[in-house]
Amino acid sequence: MKLIVFVGKSNTGKTSLIKLLICELKQRGYSVGALKSCSRGFSLDLEGKDSWYLMEAGADAVALVSERRTAVIRKDDGKPSMKDVAESYFKNMDIVLSEGGHGESGAEKIEVLREGIQMEPETPVDELLAVVADFEVKLDIPVFKTNEIKEIADLIENGTIKREVNITLKVDKKNIPLNCFLQQEFSNVLRAAVKPLHGVEDRIKEIELSIMEDSKICLKINGKRVGLNRFLRGFISRMVSGMTGTLEGVQEEPKKIMISVTY
Repeated sequence: MKLIVFVGKSNTGKTSLIKLLICELKQRGYSVGALKSCSRGFSLDLEGKDSWYLMEAGADAVALVSERRTAVIRKDDGKPSMKDVAESYFKNMDIVLSEGGHGESGAEKIEVLREGIQMEPETPVDELLAVVADFEVKLDIPVFKTNEIKEIADLIENGTIKREVNITLKVDKKNIPLNCFLQQEFSNVLRAAVKPLHGVEDRIKEIELSIMEDSKICLKINGKRVGLNRFLRGFISRMVSGMTGTLEGVQEEPKKIMISVTY
């Protein structure tokens, strides 16, 4: 199950876009689920209906079942994440498209812009899979016009959601080869470790990291050196040493580890 979250201000065209994408993806043979984040709440159990009486009686959940449709109304202590809802109710779907969910951590997001309403993304570019707009937009990620439904569906279908990552790892001046899985793992771990650091830009294009045996560390982000306190030096050193220590061709307690990542 692949969850894609569509974000953007009201009236930018998220619903219309999702409707067209559902039709396109269904034509391609995929099962598609749809979610909508309702910031102002909603009601399916209308007053006077049996479901309303059952909820008013204290039921924690009520299901409405017919020959062709099923609906579940459930009380929650707080608002669940779109990912949790998708995994609970749409786990057998190929693709789930969510309208809303700006705060979804780790979700693949497409932001929809509309001239006169929202002129630039509010989501950090690093969190975006693509942008859809009805005007010219220049970004370092895919940008689609609102009528490019087949192209957007191609992006979702083909999984071209991971940006190209190139990693060079040297341990004691020896090149250590990494397969695609390990490249992605090193990339994810390093990005997560450096992104919260003070002075690091939202758009990370390059990470250079050198670790010496005396625990000296040199970290550069986008060519700019980033200072680290004692705790962070130790944390990053242990993390990288632990990851490289399991690789074939790496000796115990190496004198120098160098990693270069470009996106």
